[in-house]
Amino acid sequence: MRRILIICAIALCMMATTHPSSAQGLLPSSFGAWNGGASQALTLEQAAGADASAIQEYGFKSAERVEYTREQDKLVVTLYRMTDPSAAYGAFTFLRAAGMAPSKLAQYAASSPNRALVVVGNFLIDADGAAVARSLNDIGSLADALKSKADPRPYPFIAGHLPSEGIVPGSEHYIVGPVGLHALFPVSSGDWLGISDGAEAISARFRKGTQEATLLIVEYPTQQVASRHFEAAQPILHASADSTAPANSILASERDDNLISIVFGQSTPLFANALLKKVVFGHNVVWNEPSFKATELTWPVYVVGAFTGAGIIMLFSIVSGIGFGIIRVVVKTILPGKVFDRHGQIEVIQLGLTGKSINTKDFY
Repeated sequence: MRRILIICAIALCMMATTHPSSAQGLLPSSFGAWNGGASQALTLEQAAGADASAIQEYGFKSAERVEYTREQDKLVVTLYRMTDPSAAYGAFTFLRAAGMAPSKLAQYAASSPNRALVVVGNFLIDADGAAVARSLNDIGSLADALKSKADPRPYPFIAGHLPSEGIVPGSEHYIVGPVGLHALFPVSSGDWLGISDGAEAISARFRKGTQEATLLIVEYPTQQVASRHFEAAQPILHASADSTAPANSILASERDDNLISIVFGQSTPLFANALLKKVVFGHNVVWNEPSFKATELTWPVYVVGAFTGAGIIMLFSIVSGIGFGIIRVVVKTILPGKVFDRHGQIEVIQLGLTGKSINTKDFY
């Protein structure tokens, strides 16, 4: 028993020492003109701080950090490894600060003078330093170096429901759980829209002249689930306009199929209703979209197929019948009276429709 306990303790120690190292090794030792030190594995709390619970909700796997230097400049790069590209995109929208402008480094990237966020598959690069604005090309090369190790699956499609007219670039937020929902829209406690019931959401700010509002779109697995949560949220959606947080005042809401759309802000109801009408329901189809052309078989093919299928069934019946007969004869020869001819153990019930007396041996 003592030996087993010692072996278990050694195994646990090995697991504890090898787990952090699995998060290391993704960031290169150098990129561009930057040279880095040793990679440091981080816990979620060390990497994200107060945003740890929200990042965990998206799907966090590991994080590492490397401090790079170039002459007198210093650049600290934190790499988040998420469960999939959707999780990385969600973490990107949550960590992106209001002053960060969209960048051309990747499909989803943003930068400010001292910080850059870049999504590469299921990786999120967070570069921090005074030289970020002068090093965007180098950060882009770092992102390119990680592409071969990244998850190639697509990013979430829910952003396609957002209207394209009037959207404020870089204002999108992807939501997959109650923590992110409450952090962005604290109009009620708990999961007041049922995001945890297999739903996902996207929000963005829209501006037209002096009018500005935030549109939240929640997509549920089915329209029945959407209808149930929409009815449950009616007391919140139709609450009084007087609120301690006017920016989160609900101006208008509606449900269409499996989508629930809500407009927040201080704009006029006219602007809010016009924004709801621009929500894209369904999916866009372009002229060069890959398609499938159905072809109908000719009637001779169906006739030949019917005869072929019937022949296969008949052949199977004949072969299986002959096979069973052979097995029966072999078993009766090897084990006489043990399997089939057990007159003292079994009785066959007969109808007796003829005058012949019933004899069970007639059936063998």
